[in-house]
Amino acid sequence: MRKLTEIEAKVFNFLNDLRDSGKVNMFGARPYIIKTFGTGEKKSSEILILWMKNFEESREWNESDEIKA
Repeated sequence: MRKLTEIEAKVFNFLNDLRDSGKVNMFGARPYIIKTFGTGEKKSSEILILWMKNFEESREWNESDEIKA
């Protein structure tokens, strides 16, 4: 486990809100991350995958499991 970076925590919270809104299937959330946070495609994909892997209903995003490529 590791601490989330500041940007990861912000994107995780954004993704929770986006999911709750029902506007988009979360597999299509990458463009929303790019537009909102100005991250590149690769970084947006990495954070989205990390969020999906670590999604919990508790929404407490202090630590995260690493993605193994």
